[in-house]
Amino acid sequence: MGKELKRVPMEFDYPLNKVWYGYYNKYICFCHSEYSAGCEGCRKYAEIKGIQLLDGGCPDFDKYYGIDISSKVEPPEGEGYQLWETTTEGSPVSPVFETLDDLCEWCEDNANTFADYKATKDEWKKMLSNDFVHHQRGNVIFI
Repeated sequence: MGKELKRVPMEFDYPLNKVWYGYYNKYICFCHSEYSAGCEGCRKYAEIKGIQLLDGGCPDFDKYYGIDISSKVEPPEGEGYQLWETTTEGSPVSPVFETLDDLCEWCEDNANTFADYKATKDEWKKMLSNDFVHHQRGNVIFI
């Protein structure tokens, strides 16, 4: 599926269209200091998982090799409604809204169901309520 509904805190302020660090574990098993672009992701992942940093600033992954460090860490749960994409590792693609209706109204003008296909507010509400975002043409369903 390409999109899903997440319930997050109203004050959840993670950048839109940026992979959620809890899903970003590309560098966890192969942490190399020469890949400085991955260092921020490593440290953020360690913060989410509660892994202490070493004196040099790198997470102490050696201490955690005995546990499943590749598992996802979901964003915090809350009362807000937010649309996330699941085509990549996963990232928020909408602001956080107080109601599902508000989110669906935003989606009608700003989100696609598949490729460049759009849906009405009511169609979005049905899809998000059923946890199945898709586009249907005749009897063909695109997910």
